[in-house]
Amino acid sequence: MKLLDTITLFGTVVLAAPIGLLGVEFLVEGRLVAGAGFLFVALALVVGGYLKPSVNGIVADTVADIVTEDSDARDEETYKD
Repeated sequence: MKLLDTITLFGTVVLAAPIGLLGVEFLVEGRLVAGAGFLFVALALVVGGYLKPSVNGIVADTVADIVTEDSDARDEETYKD
């Protein structure tokens, strides 16, 4: 994980922490659906922020492989003629 990704994840946690605490407070008061919903949103923010750099890298590698594979195939066809 790079430094910028770590700082972004920290910002996401700073945003998700109050949402999670609100969910805990709602659960303690007896509002189960709202509390579980807020906890789910907070958890989804943190997990999404943690996995986003990995997904971006996978997509970038796949696109790069497809682009370079096609250009190599075209180059081979050009040299055959």
